[in-house]
Amino acid sequence: MRADTTVDTIVANGRIVSPSGVVEAAVAVKDGRIVAVADESVLPEAAERIDAQGRYVLPGLVDPHVHLGGGRPLSEIFASETACAAVGGITTVLQYRRSPSTFLDTFPAELETAKTRMLVDTQFHFIISTMEQVEEIPRYAEEFGVTSFKFYMGGYEPGNPIGLVSVNDAVLYAAMEKIRELGPYGWCMVHCEDDSLVCHLTAKVKEAGGDDLAAYSASRPDFVEEQDLLRAIWLADLQECPLYVPHTTVGMAVDAAAESRRKGRTVVLETCPHYLALTADDARLAGSGVGKVAPALRNEAHQAELWRGLREGWISTIGSDHVPIPKSGKGIWEEAPGFAGLATMLPVVLTEGVLKGRIAIEKVAETMAYNPARLFGLAPTKGAIQVGADADLVIVDMDTEKVVGPDVTQSEFVSAFEGVPLRGWPTLTMRRGDVIYRDGEVLAQPGSGQVVVKPEPDKDKERNWHAA
Repeated sequence: MRADTTVDTIVANGRIVSPSGVVEAAVAVKDGRIVAVADESVLPEAAERIDAQGRYVLPGLVDPHVHLGGGRPLSEIFASETACAAVGGITTVLQYRRSPSTFLDTFPAELETAKTRMLVDTQFHFIISTMEQVEEIPRYAEEFGVTSFKFYMGGYEPGNPIGLVSVNDAVLYAAMEKIRELGPYGWCMVHCEDDSLVCHLTAKVKEAGGDDLAAYSASRPDFVEEQDLLRAIWLADLQECPLYVPHTTVGMAVDAAAESRRKGRTVVLETCPHYLALTADDARLAGSGVGKVAPALRNEAHQAELWRGLREGWISTIGSDHVPIPKSGKGIWEEAPGFAGLATMLPVVLTEGVLKGRIAIEKVAETMAYNPARLFGLAPTKGAIQVGADADLVIVDMDTEKVVGPDVTQSEFVSAFEGVPLRGWPTLTMRRGDVIYRDGEVLAQPGSGQVVVKPEPDKDKERNWHAA
C-alpha cells in the first residue's frame, strides 16, 4: 500500500551501497532530503521517477582533499572545477585555502566567491604557515567554522614552483595545542616530506643526469615521507592532538597508524587514486611532467600495502588531491607538481579496486563518503543514503569503458590518467535532490552549491570513533 503523501523524486531499481552492505531498494526524495529508503511498492507517488537500471547507487562522494586555484581567478576555477566534480560523482569538496597573512583578511572574499560560484557543496581546510596564523586558530574555528589545519612539514624547498611554505616543529607543536581544544572536528593535518633531505637528494639526482619521472621520484623517496610521518605521530601523541595524514603513499604508514590506534591515539590516514594505481616507472608518464606529484609516485610493493590498509580499515579516506595547474612542458624539474583528479577519482578506484577484487564496493562508500563526512563534521546530512540526509546520490555504470580525456572529464587541465581506459563512470549525480550531472552533461549552475555548516559538536562524544 502506497503512502498518501507525494515526493519530488524516486530513484528506483537501484542497488543501494552503504559501508555495511548492498540492498536492492528505491530512494524517495522530498525538498532535497531523503525521506525513505524502501521497496518502491511502499513509497509514495513522485513527480519524477529515475530508473537506476539495477546499477549501484552510492552516496554522493565527499572529497576530503581538493585544491582550487592554480593562478586562475577563483570565480572561474570554482565553477569549472566543481563541474568536473559533478562529472565524477562528487557532491561535496573539502578544499584547502592558503594565505600569506591572516585568514581574517583574505578568507571572507574567498568565502563569498565560493557561495556564488560553486556547483557542489563545500567546506574548507586552512594551510597554516606562520605563528601568527597558529595564534588565530581559535578565531578561524569560531568565525569561519574551519577546524582542520594543514602543515607542510617539509618537502617544498626554497624557490619551489608553487610557492608553498614549510613549517618547523615549533609551529606544528604550538598549533597542536590549539587544535586539540576544537572538539571532535578539530584536525592537525600534515604533509610528510623532509625538505632538507629532498634538497640534498634532488641535487644528487640532477648531478647524475636524472630528468624523468623516475628521477623525480628518486629525489623524494619513501623514507623522506616515513621520517616526517613518525615525527608527526610522536608530536601529536605528546600534545594529545588528533592527526590526519593526507596523501599517504608508503606502506609503512599502515602499520604505524595501526599501532598508534591500538594504543588509543587518533591517527587517520588518507590516500589518493594515483598512489593506488600509478607507479614511478610507468612508461606512459616517464617522459613528461604529467605524473609529477608530491609526495611522489611509488612502486607496486607500496601500492599493495595501501590496498591492504584500505581493506583492513587503517586507511580511512580517499581524496583526489585535485590540483588544477596547467602543465608547461618544460621538463620534470621545472614542472609544477599536481594534476586534475576530480572526474577520475571514482572510476579509478572502481576499476583498480572493486573490479580487480582488491576492495569491496562497500569500502568505496565508506572511504569516499561516509568516513570523510563523519571526520569533518558533515554527517549526518552528508556521506550516507539514509532518511534525513541530503539527497546526494551517484549512479554508476560498472560496464561501459571510457578512455580518459578532456571530452570525458570536461576539464581543461591534464589528468595523470590521460589515455587510460576506465570503468565505473557516473551516469547521474544528484546533489540535495537536484540532478547536477546526467549522461555526459553538467546541469548545475554556478552558485547552486552551498557551504556546509557543521553541526555543533557533542563534547561528550567519543573522539576516535574509527579506532581499532
